[in-house]
Amino acid sequence: MNQDKETVIEFYNLALYEYEQGTNITELKSVLKEYETQQMYLECAGIKLAIEYIEFLLILQLIIYKNKINDNNTDNEFS
Repeated sequence: MNQDKETVIEFYNLALYEYEQGTNITELKSVLKEYETQQMYLECAGIKLAIEYIEFLLILQLIIYKNKINDNNTDNEFS
């Protein structure tokens, strides 16, 4: 069981590293599909977890950006 967890973590970290190096989410999803067809499910779990984490962070950044725009517009209305 410990080896399984290590495999998931390894591919999670690898996917995050690849993203940081310029691989986009679409490419990561393509890699995920390749591993799925090869029935490499532990590797898939790590990659999928990384994709979900990246997507979460991107959505969070969009929310923060939108809130900053809304705050700036609100400040201008009352100035």
